[in-house]
Amino acid sequence: MQTTILSALAADLFDVHAEAVPLPGEATDNTRLDVEGRPQYLLKMYAADTSPAEIELQEALLTHLARTESALPTASLVATSTATVAGHQRTAHLLEWIPGTPYSQAGPADARRLHALGSAVATLDGILAGFEHSALDRDFRWHPLRAGDLARALPHVGDGVRDFTASTLARLGELMPELRALPQQAIHNDANDNNVLLDADGRIAAIIDFGDVVRAPRVCGLAVAAAYAQLGQDDPVAAACAVVAGYHAEAPLSATELRLLPDLINARLAMSIANSVEQLAADPDNAYLDSSQPQIRELVTMLSGEPHEVLVARFRDACGYRPVPTEREIVAWLRSAGCDPAPMLRTDPATARIHTIDWTAHGPADLHIRHGAPSVGAAIDAHRTAHGGTLTIGRYREDRVVYRSDAFAGGRGGERRSVHMAIDVFDAAGAPVFAPFDGTVKAVEFRGADYDYGGVVLLEHRTGTSDGAGDGTPFWLLVGHLDRRSVEQLRAGDTVRRGDTIGRLGAAAENGGWPPHIHVQLFTTLLGRSTDLPGAVRPSEADVWESICPNPNLVLRAPGNTAVAPDRRADQIAARRTANLSPTLSLSYAEPLHITAGEGAELIDVHGRRYLDLVNNVCHVGHSHPHVVGAIAEQAARLNTNTRYLHANITEYARRLAATFPDPLNVVMLTNSGSEANDLALRLARTATGREHVLTLDWAYHGNLSSLVEISPYKFNRSGGTGPGERVRVCDIPDPYRGAFGSDGARYAEHLRTQCAGLSAAGTGPAAFIHESIPGCAGQVELADGYLPAAYAEARAAGALCIADEVQCGFGRVGEHMWAFERHGVVPDIVTLGKPIGNGHPIAAVVTTPEVARRFRTGMEYFNTFGGNPVSCAAALAVLDVVEDERLMANADRVGGYLRRRLTAMAEHHPPIGDVRGRGLFLGADLVVDRDTKEPDRALAKRVVEAAKRDGVLLSTDGPGDNVLKIKPPLVLSMEQARRAADVIERALTEVAAAR
Repeated sequence: MQTTILSALAADLFDVHAEAVPLPGEATDNTRLDVEGRPQYLLKMYAADTSPAEIELQEALLTHLARTESALPTASLVATSTATVAGHQRTAHLLEWIPGTPYSQAGPADARRLHALGSAVATLDGILAGFEHSALDRDFRWHPLRAGDLARALPHVGDGVRDFTASTLARLGELMPELRALPQQAIHNDANDNNVLLDADGRIAAIIDFGDVVRAPRVCGLAVAAAYAQLGQDDPVAAACAVVAGYHAEAPLSATELRLLPDLINARLAMSIANSVEQLAADPDNAYLDSSQPQIRELVTMLSGEPHEVLVARFRDACGYRPVPTEREIVAWLRSAGCDPAPMLRTDPATARIHTIDWTAHGPADLHIRHGAPSVGAAIDAHRTAHGGTLTIGRYREDRVVYRSDAFAGGRGGERRSVHMAIDVFDAAGAPVFAPFDGTVKAVEFRGADYDYGGVVLLEHRTGTSDGAGDGTPFWLLVGHLDRRSVEQLRAGDTVRRGDTIGRLGAAAENGGWPPHIHVQLFTTLLGRSTDLPGAVRPSEADVWESICPNPNLVLRAPGNTAVAPDRRADQIAARRTANLSPTLSLSYAEPLHITAGEGAELIDVHGRRYLDLVNNVCHVGHSHPHVVGAIAEQAARLNTNTRYLHANITEYARRLAATFPDPLNVVMLTNSGSEANDLALRLARTATGREHVLTLDWAYHGNLSSLVEISPYKFNRSGGTGPGERVRVCDIPDPYRGAFGSDGARYAEHLRTQCAGLSAAGTGPAAFIHESIPGCAGQVELADGYLPAAYAEARAAGALCIADEVQCGFGRVGEHMWAFERHGVVPDIVTLGKPIGNGHPIAAVVTTPEVARRFRTGMEYFNTFGGNPVSCAAALAVLDVVEDERLMANADRVGGYLRRRLTAMAEHHPPIGDVRGRGLFLGADLVVDRDTKEPDRALAKRVVEAAKRDGVLLSTDGPGDNVLKIKPPLVLSMEQARRAADVIERALTEVAAAR
């Protein structure tokens, strides 16, 4: 329709006076309505032949969406009307306009955006799961459960994709009973690249256009999103995997859904091809109907060589499942005592002195295959002899440079097949090769092309008995580079017995041009192939192929390490975190760092770039401090055991640690983490007092155990928290900057007294008052002067023990004192230590008085298997050595004082710095929107952190508003590094301010 007509309809039907901008659509006329130059509404005119039931479905669905709270916006129905257009009555819907850039116009999608797309589809499925309407089951050409009806279009489908379309629709028919058995719900069914919107930051803003909504298994909707996400991608399967992983992270997928997914993706592509042909025949002027077809045909061609089993394996891997379900059973049997393979060569790899060759880019130059097989073979023999070996092997999962022929060339993303998924065993040409188990010849062939297998035999075996002839799960062994005569003497279907000769090593002239050896490769699935199974795969897919082709040393049993550890890129590590680690585990920075080393106060990324680390208070005396590393290595090489034996390390550490505390704190108990230490401190207090209730400061954080989350407002009062437990009383934090009483510490203690009185009135009293000596998660808050003496007095008057949590701020970090509580002139009953105690080695401690320790002797032994082990104590002793020998407490005072002065000076020129606080190298800068209101400026803090990171300095934020820049570097931070850090922070503040 003409824009003037559309504008008139908007005005007549809805009293909206706007400029009409026509948009593409399949079965409806869609129009953007711009009011005063800005998009405000979407006018959707339904075709005259649209059934009333379908329109009712849309209206009911939009009402349902409007009632559902979700982070994923959906269009709201503003009004409904009807109009007569060209003699036909048509329904019109006026919807709110959702701003955003169509996914199709946003350029190539990276893995992060693809993952977010899958997550958004899963979120929408969760919203739609509760929606019901009879028209969801209507007869509809895009209904995945009715795809078979589109076979009528096959005669009109072009030759290039007709076979694909026909076979896909037929395959879907075979799967229909299994598909219909899955739970069904309303699904969007059209998350194509024109129906997904991105915001200005490239995040998924909305999924629009619910015209194709139907009832079907949810995996059908995921298949639609994955199908369109592959269009235009160099590696379409990797793109689909990212979408699937995103969906799974939000709504876990079953093994059945993942097995059906490749067929459902193909089905969507086939449906698009068939529907396009039919619809274009009826409406040849509608270019929208053919808009995706060129890319779809290209995608079909790219995917034509992908075995279904590999696609399923890649989807399973993306979701954290083992790629091949039967692999676990096969590998378990091969590792079992009941499996007894025969040696495959006269020199048994299991008893040989193994020499491994290196065919990577870093290997010896004389092993480069370009020198020719005879020369390389001689070099291999020379290297073996020089190293005293009796047998040479080529390693599993080695990323090789020897695969030179076009057969190994790229394809998706230009990535060559270079990772070797077998083990090569070198011997003389003509040497016999034996079957390791009873089995059957599955296939045999001579493949004489350069760098191919030469003579190759594929044997089938089964788990269950020692000789591999059981009735269990099948697995296969591919043996390549045999001579021609070997394969001429075998036939598919032949039976072989354990130890039978199955062939002989081929010379270079008949083994593909290689030095004589056998290629031994294990398979858990045959991928619908025969002897053309790949021996090398793309590096990005090696994890998946590890499940398809487990390490054949399970059969060969050569001693030592026969596999190469994978070298993973940052994006692969991130994907693996998503698949196999808890989604609650976060990463720092918008673009996470791939850190591979540390030295002193610096972290080093995979590219060798150094970052000044102002965050890591765990590596207290510096990353990789040689004295600590040496102490750990030396003790680990000698002994590590538990504390039920006499060993000097634990007693020496207890003696030296206790010497740093004021009397009467001299009893030491060792644990593995600060959380364990705080949990033990609560046990001590509750046992000693016979009470349960705990007084804690607001915004405190004391650890990740359930007992500590219960007393940590930083956790229980934030997202996912459930508030304080019955045994907890929260006391006002004595924050001189944001607190109600400023720096008057005694006034804050009055609230603690009130809490104690409330407990007393209820017939009980507090067991403990626990506090961080400088609350870190609360925003590096220096407790107001006078607070701790008053609070201790009130708590002890109520019968409570006082616990100082020094996990973050202890061991000289505050500069003036070894322990931060000392500045306040108090002596706790219990002190807890963690993070820096072992410079990153897992050890923590509780230090208490003899009296508290005596009351803990109830007859129940306290034993911690690893707490206080010799290696951990060696690390902790070394930390004490370094703190003392390198005078790190004085360094913290001097360097920290400089940083605090620089930050204070910055505040004179940067109004967002509302407060600078802290002691030594435990500092915070509170960033605010306005100094008068003190409103936290979280966005600014985040931008400053990112800007500093780009400039090579690592910061983080904390506080209730995540707006406090926290500075807590290793204590070895030098004055020069502090100057650089201050300069970078100042530049970041200036840069961010200028960009506002």
